[in-house]
Amino acid sequence: MWLRTLRLENFRNYERLELELSSSLNTFFGPNGSGKTSILEAVSFLAVARSLRGSGDSEVARWGEAGFGVGGEIVSDGPARSITLRYAKGGTKDVTVDGEPLAKLSNLVGVLRVAWFCPEDTWITKGGPAARRKLVDLTLCQIDRPYLAALSNYRRALRQRNEALLAWTPDEESERVVEVWTDRLIEYGSRVVATRLTMLPRFSEAVSRFQKLVAGGDELTLRYKGSVALDAGRGGAPAEGPPSDAALDEDLVAERFRDALERRGDEERRRGYTVVGPHRDDLEVLLNGRVLRSFGSQGQHRTAAIALKLGEAAVLDTDGHGVVVLLDDILSELDDRRAGALVELVGGHGQALLTSTRPMPDGVVGGEPAASFRVEAGEVVRQ
Repeated sequence: MWLRTLRLENFRNYERLELELSSSLNTFFGPNGSGKTSILEAVSFLAVARSLRGSGDSEVARWGEAGFGVGGEIVSDGPARSITLRYAKGGTKDVTVDGEPLAKLSNLVGVLRVAWFCPEDTWITKGGPAARRKLVDLTLCQIDRPYLAALSNYRRALRQRNEALLAWTPDEESERVVEVWTDRLIEYGSRVVATRLTMLPRFSEAVSRFQKLVAGGDELTLRYKGSVALDAGRGGAPAEGPPSDAALDEDLVAERFRDALERRGDEERRRGYTVVGPHRDDLEVLLNGRVLRSFGSQGQHRTAAIALKLGEAAVLDTDGHGVVVLLDDILSELDDRRAGALVELVGGHGQALLTSTRPMPDGVVGGEPAASFRVEAGEVVRQ
């Protein structure tokens, strides 16, 4: 899978732009603030209908314009597919795939798979659990449509249950409403946790392998730290180590999830929100057996983040479907040898779009049919 063409209209500082891309490496170089990252951001809209840069839709429209448009043509094993996304200020966002409008924006996810790397990705290992859950969820949503549905339904049930807990009074009607949303929460939450755990060994193996290739001898491993006890018996503490094979069973996860909710029911009613579930879980990153977040240096966090993102790309490409890797200024602190090694690793999973303040040095790209674009003040010229 790769993106053959990219079209922008009133997107950031681009009034109109159409690019023909290489199926391998595409380098966009130029000064900071010239619009390089905006090109990668536009690709993320084609993949997940939103900015992976974290920007709101209204922020993306060119100054003074009422909206924006992004389009592209995807090449894979079958016929080429076209995607068009249009946004109008006020909240209207429409997507068509092969000329057919999508009933839901979520139906776009998975048509084009992307993995985004940027310097801020060190917060995946430095920051709180939310950043690591986001990494896992975005990866799984792009390759597992039932997971996407389960996660969406879980979040909806969580909102409704929290509202019921906040409004709870000690009467039968309040209890009935909480119980209804508890059943929904368990149904979808157990599916979310079981799917995450099923994916974890594959993800951890890839991350460990890439860590050795990028950084040398340090051992990088992943550990799922759930708020629901999976390996412990009833009333036990959340499992600290890797879950047993039995924990991958959705029915067992549901049973333990219900146990945990019952055990902390009084606390939830006092606080007015749900205190356990996949929305509170963490994916711990361990370097040589120690939690990296607690002690890692800046360099260790950087290489671990790169390994995690390479692992994400590998998981997205497990079925050989391909992935578009977006590298935003990730090579600025790497020497030519390490930059070349990283580009080679990324290229093993498909197409890459890379931004840099300078052209790629000779020898980094190798013999691949790459494309290079100079970007300055919203103008993009192929070199």
